[in-house]
Amino acid sequence: EISVEAAVMAGRDMPLNGVQEEASSSKHRVILAASAVASCLVAGSALAWSQPWSQASAHVSSAGMSALPGPLAGVNVGGWLCLEDWFYSGAGGSNVMTSGNIGQGACLPPAVPSLDGLWPSEGNLTFRLNKTKGPKFAAEAFQAHRHAFIGEDDLAGMASLGLNSVRVPMTWAAFADALAPLDKEIYGKHNPHNETVIVPDPFYRDQAAFATIPRGWLEEFIRRCSKHGLKVLVDLHAFPGGSADGTYNGIWPAPPVFWKNKTIVGAEKNQAVQLTEVGLWIAKAVVAWLEGLDAPTQAGLLGLTFMNEPAHTNGWKKFANETLVLEWLASAADIFRKSKLPAKGVKLYMQLIATAFADFGGTAVPWYNKTFTEDEKNSWVVADQHWYTAWDKGGCDMRTSEDGGLTCDAPLDVIQKKMKGCADSFSQGFKDQFGSSCLKAITEFSVGTSEEARFACNDRAVLKTFLQEQLNSWAEAGLQPFFWTWRMPFGPVFEPGWSLRWIAGLEEPHQAMACELPGGAAPVIS
Repeated sequence: EISVEAAVMAGRDMPLNGVQEEASSSKHRVILAASAVASCLVAGSALAWSQPWSQASAHVSSAGMSALPGPLAGVNVGGWLCLEDWFYSGAGGSNVMTSGNIGQGACLPPAVPSLDGLWPSEGNLTFRLNKTKGPKFAAEAFQAHRHAFIGEDDLAGMASLGLNSVRVPMTWAAFADALAPLDKEIYGKHNPHNETVIVPDPFYRDQAAFATIPRGWLEEFIRRCSKHGLKVLVDLHAFPGGSADGTYNGIWPAPPVFWKNKTIVGAEKNQAVQLTEVGLWIAKAVVAWLEGLDAPTQAGLLGLTFMNEPAHTNGWKKFANETLVLEWLASAADIFRKSKLPAKGVKLYMQLIATAFADFGGTAVPWYNKTFTEDEKNSWVVADQHWYTAWDKGGCDMRTSEDGGLTCDAPLDVIQKKMKGCADSFSQGFKDQFGSSCLKAITEFSVGTSEEARFACNDRAVLKTFLQEQLNSWAEAGLQPFFWTWRMPFGPVFEPGWSLRWIAGLEEPHQAMACELPGGAAPVIS
């Protein structure tokens, strides 16, 4: 079995306006050994898709059927509206989960092809750009990234593969104006509909900053997706102060303080507020925004995730009270429950992760089943889990080194048999804990076979075999799967296992020197 600490993992993010781009914060996910899947990973989240896969696959184009080995509901657009350092590591990428405190981020194309040093998280990068280049340059750099990373060709490519959904990870900065009660001068003076400005993290104000995400632009992106037959799952991936442990939390390598601390902004006026309360301000703001969307935009909306991987790694790092985490999620869910969104067919994807709890099956799963009624679990709330094998060293992983579960040159029938067993074990455990009939989803999974990317498999036949067994298992279990992620052109070492566009053969040759390492830097092999 793999230890819980050995199970930490990685992440993703997404696009908005047609010609967009942005970076995503590096995520750390938990992948448990095959023997632990039923007891741990399973407990997270599930969602039986409302459409039987036999019907859904009927809408997959011939191009999609030939490019993918099975029915896939959706894909994440990681590295776009929530940056992760490894997505932008250039030739220096090494580990999916960044270790140490330096980070792997080397660039933010097209405006920032290189930097004096590597960056570890979006908040760190934005703070540095704001401090060294000024707020105008920092905001424009993020605008350029967002407008370049995802475009019409990407949406058309997703549709050609038969996908019907896009998960869009984003930071809290899309709703920075919700923090105006802390300090109106800082958070309340910009126009949240059409302005990109730089705002500080309300706790790490002297270490981390973020570029706001104009909601009018987000609405346009949802409408563009709808024109391609795609529905959008809005995913709040990072919260003020850091609500999870990993580079995708926005403030890494600083410790996550969302669950225990008050804001620093506002303290000088005796207006400091618990960060968890600020988080509920954001939850209310996103619900109000979604309720107010016009009909054409509403038509492109699939659902909402209030918080990605709440308190990830708390199971052993103990930075959050487990009861408080669940109480916060229940409060956020109640905001959704009392809104107009369930009646409009919008789903709440309740993301839970085993690494947040000492006993996931004994704590989080009973909480979920008690918090939501059977009717709710079969209509608008989706149990949502993530599953990766890249960290399951010696179990369900595959490597070029001989310390993995299989080597990358194993016969395809051997790979197929082993990976079927791994995926089926997870699926069965998922159903056992959350029930066969309730809505269940896997909003993140990949074909990354090792978190040490330079020792991971990169043969398309091997990777498609692995993908096929996962997709078959998810379909048989009634799980709605979202691949992590769509593309990763500035992290070429990671593309084979993590870029669906690369796996499907749709990725184009990358621009030379688009992401340059700092002078004198060399790839770090760990």
